[in-house]
Amino acid sequence: MSTRRDRARALAARFPAAREALLFYGEIADFEGDWRELREIALRHGPAMLRDAASRLTAERIEAEPAGFFARVLARRNPPVVRVVETGVCPSCGHPPQVACLRPEGHGTVFLLACSLCRREWTFPRGHCPVCGETSRDNITYFAAEGIPHISTRVCETCGRYLHVVNLEKDPEAIPDVDEVAALAMDVWAAEQGWEKVCPNLIGI
Repeated sequence: MSTRRDRARALAARFPAAREALLFYGEIADFEGDWRELREIALRHGPAMLRDAASRLTAERIEAEPAGFFARVLARRNPPVVRVVETGVCPSCGHPPQVACLRPEGHGTVFLLACSLCRREWTFPRGHCPVCGETSRDNITYFAAEGIPHISTRVCETCGRYLHVVNLEKDPEAIPDVDEVAALAMDVWAAEQGWEKVCPNLIGI
């Protein structure tokens, strides 16, 4: 199985519109170092705004912004373990899902959500919204991602939240949290419709 960096580079060659985002995500997806090493990666590979933030980064700034980019990347090294009873959030650490995926199982596929922090996957009812609990099929809509046949965008018309769905039956080499970055154009389109992502990914998209 390819690494996240390898997958990001392969997708960057296929989807030039998301090339910069994919290459940067490939550098940080499996990061395990300290904040100083992360700062150097941001300075070398990050977009201009992130490079500027990295140039002024201190440990104190990271602690003061727990939801910021640097804190989120560092938190992946040791995600919290909590007892969670809500079905729409990660059963291990309580964070919202980043992306959904369809994995082949038996004669069909199983629908899973993948955590935005620890990347754990858990089964979830295909016709339910993980944010508001909507169950009406009339209000859960899928849109095709142009040029990316293995990714669709799933929108809850009730709460206006969306997330991408990566279909591994169509592309067995897909890595959900990496491949969803390739759907950058769909994120732009969804924002234009007034929809909000369930949870921005590590690079803020």
